[in-house]
Amino acid sequence: MTTCLIGLGGNLGNVSQTIAGALQSLSQTPGVRVDRWSSLYQTTPVGSAAGTEFTNAAAQLETTLSARELLSGLLAVENQFGRERNIEWGPRTLDLDLLFFGDEIINDPPVLHVPHSGCWYRRFVLDPLFELVPNFVHPEKQQTIAELRSRLLARPFRVDVLDLAGSIDPVLRAMQAMLPESELRAIRQPDEVCQDDHGLLVRLDSGPLPPWALPLKSRVGWLDVSTRMGDRQQKLNNILRSAGL
Repeated sequence: MTTCLIGLGGNLGNVSQTIAGALQSLSQTPGVRVDRWSSLYQTTPVGSAAGTEFTNAAAQLETTLSARELLSGLLAVENQFGRERNIEWGPRTLDLDLLFFGDEIINDPPVLHVPHSGCWYRRFVLDPLFELVPNFVHPEKQQTIAELRSRLLARPFRVDVLDLAGSIDPVLRAMQAMLPESELRAIRQPDEVCQDDHGLLVRLDSGPLPPWALPLKSRVGWLDVSTRMGDRQQKLNNILRSAGL
């Protein structure tokens, strides 16, 4: 049996009832046992088209299935409860994310990436996980859930944005005005990089990294969203909202 952690959420219909129903359906899935689950958390929607407030939770499962088989089971339960995918980051009846599959690291694009790529900096994931498994160690970041969550609680919350093109300043000024609890900085030269690893170090734009920036990829707070579609301000806004600002 493999111990797995999943995230549950939604913002359409009676979400608390849907989450309860989804856990019941998962418990009836061959090869899956639902061990325990967190409280429900009300969270701010992320994304310009996300809709109203979300309800989120986490659950711990035991399974004899492979990661891909379990993911297929999660998608089947989503469909059972009316999940539609017409709008990226749109409203949804139910979202089931495979966050961790034991301590395995699986990169099988485009469908399966475990640990879930966004789980380590999203408060709506970390808060319910902290309730369940505060001492679970993220196999890539090598920090506990409690430590990852603690990174997001400092105020002001520091976010350094790698800006090799020198064009991010207007975006940072606009975001800073909207989010006074944040401390946003552009990083363009090696002497501008902080020696500690607090907060987030975000890469928004693609392109080759200079030699001095390559070691930054090993930092816990490194977040590369350069391959994601969308304008830079919206991407940065999504990150900061996910982090709890």
